[in-house]
Amino acid sequence: MLLRTITVENGTGEAVNAAVLCSFAIPLIDRNILVYTLNEEGRQGTAKVYVASAIPRENGYRLAGLESEQEWQHTVQVLREITRGEES
Repeated sequence: MLLRTITVENGTGEAVNAAVLCSFAIPLIDRNILVYTLNEEGRQGTAKVYVASAIPRENGYRLAGLESEQEWQHTVQVLREITRGEES
């Protein structure tokens, strides 16, 4: 399986490799969403997963947190559709 990685800064500002789990656009709210992991252990042996908005810039993208409840609701809805294999 081909694993796509990106470099992100962790909580201490150190550049680390992250595994991209999926990405998708939500045109209704004009957002590109990126779901990734740093392979950190979460609760009960699971991996922590991060969700970010990928904001275009001149030389690539900048990751930012989701800012509103509406962004979270739309993102969760798309993730549910992806994991259930549904189409909108």
